[in-house]
Amino acid sequence: MKLSVFTVATPDVTPEELCKEAAAAGIDGIEWRCKETSAETALEEPSFWGNNRATLSPAASEAEINRFNDAVKNHGRTTLALAPYIGCGDLAGTEQVFRLAKQLDASMVRVGVPSYNRTLSYNELFTQATAYLQEVEVLAREHNIKALVETHHHTIVPSASLTHRLVSGFNPDQIGVIYDPGNMVYEGYENYRLGLELLGPYLAHVHVKNAGWLPSGGNHPNSAAAAGTKEAEGDPLRPIDWSCSWRPVASGVVPWKQVLADLRFVGYDGWFGLEDFSGTYDTRTMLGKYALQMNQWMEEIR
Repeated sequence: MKLSVFTVATPDVTPEELCKEAAAAGIDGIEWRCKETSAETALEEPSFWGNNRATLSPAASEAEINRFNDAVKNHGRTTLALAPYIGCGDLAGTEQVFRLAKQLDASMVRVGVPSYNRTLSYNELFTQATAYLQEVEVLAREHNIKALVETHHHTIVPSASLTHRLVSGFNPDQIGVIYDPGNMVYEGYENYRLGLELLGPYLAHVHVKNAGWLPSGGNHPNSAAAAGTKEAEGDPLRPIDWSCSWRPVASGVVPWKQVLADLRFVGYDGWFGLEDFSGTYDTRTMLGKYALQMNQWMEEIR
């Protein structure tokens, strides 16, 4: 079983510390968060999407590239992928990260897809995305990099089927999919095996995290009914609001043992990348628990 970690989930450690802790946990692959960090952000407390200390700049200097390469090599790890925040249509930014990936021996790079927020139609955004991916496919072939589209809520690819619709016209050697069931708790749930069977050769990577839903708004007249008590709604004209948030891997909606069984059924033999945003554990504990969980669960479904 090939385990990796996406460093967006490890904001409190340096590249060197991250690789050391990954090695201790038996996690072989590193997916580097790739984003500029402003001087102001660097003064903040560590956070997933703010001052993340295990982040590589897309415009990394030779010294920074050497630092990340040394951190990986000194601890016997592998740079699996770069995960930047490229906007859909940003070809210059895409090629910049492809070139950077080659310098770190990464084989995959996440690329951008349009967000969806009801301001532009899905059909218009789909046209933009396919035009961009046509150019990305060419760049991916030239640089021998696989470009990855991630199933992600609040985008035009929240589900496996909508992601497949976007990528199905491209060569799976150049354009692949990050399958992320944790994101699909927020939006995009489909039967896991069905989605994996549909993705077929486009399934290139799996992210591992979890999430769950709870009623929001405090003392709502329909709270008891929402909890499944079969009590009558206190106010049937007042819909209850729900909110989704991150959970530890074993404590959310995604039944990870079932997902692993479905992945095994379709013959997936790629990497599993930890991306736990629950904030439940410190980095060292989180990595150790993740490796234990995944290895134990995979053994149990043999």
